[in-house]
Amino acid sequence: MDIKLAAKNKQPKIKEGFEGQVACILPQSKRKFCAAHALCKKLYITDIGYYPNAAFHNRERKHGCQQYVLIYCSKGEGWYSIKNKKFTVKQNQYFILPKNVPHKYGAELKNPWSIYWVHFTGENADYYANYLQPKNSAGSITVSPSVLRLMIFEDIISHLELLNNSNNLIYASSNLYAYLASFQQLHLKSVNSEKNPIEEVISYMKENLDKNLTLDDFADHVHMSPSHLSGLFRQKTKYSPMNLFTSLKIQKAGQLLQDEQYSIKVIAASVGYNDPYHFSRVFKKTMGVSPKYFKK
Repeated sequence: MDIKLAAKNKQPKIKEGFEGQVACILPQSKRKFCAAHALCKKLYITDIGYYPNAAFHNRERKHGCQQYVLIYCSKGEGWYSIKNKKFTVKQNQYFILPKNVPHKYGAELKNPWSIYWVHFTGENADYYANYLQPKNSAGSITVSPSVLRLMIFEDIISHLELLNNSNNLIYASSNLYAYLASFQQLHLKSVNSEKNPIEEVISYMKENLDKNLTLDDFADHVHMSPSHLSGLFRQKTKYSPMNLFTSLKIQKAGQLLQDEQYSIKVIAASVGYNDPYHFSRVFKKTMGVSPKYFKK
């Protein structure tokens, strides 16, 4: 494979592609189609690809890119530089390069990355970029590996390869929402052999929806202090333990309310509310309508 030295940092730079790579770049005519179509213009892809074991891969855009660029490192290591700050990128991390901002990025020489990348734009692109990487955050973001994420990527690529089919462009644009959202999935499963206290407590909640458990009960179950457990919950789920417990109760009640054989009083008792009126108030506060109205 031919390589040349990059002029400024003397880092080898690749001229050709990478073995096993896939990529698709939409021509201008297809980009215009997506920008105008009602089902695409909110969010659509302009370029997408996968570079496995991308040794000597590096890129510099002195004027940035007209689209947002999301790069997900599935293996190896790399780096990126923006606004005179350089950040490392490791396995199972991603970052987003803002549009029209100068940047550089590349693979580490000793352990080059494998990356999935996508350029996206559209009327809602700003919102999605900020959703996945808020403006006040710095550096790459760690995300749990996901088989579903990679399946969605493969599905998008397979449809975009048939550029003459407009339905495929619409399909791929629709799937982009799911692909981007996969980087914000709430992963509560433990990534090692140790038990995850959040996962344990949620399972404990689901097994005891008919009881009136307290924060102390949940903390005792995982041998933690109530304050520590509460902090972990807010960090991982954005809920307090008690709010999540109430939410799970109301979700269960909503399922039971769809069955005509159960009265509201029976359903209330089944999720730990001996007072049907109290249950009704909590249900309406959570769901926006009364149990009676919901049942209808």
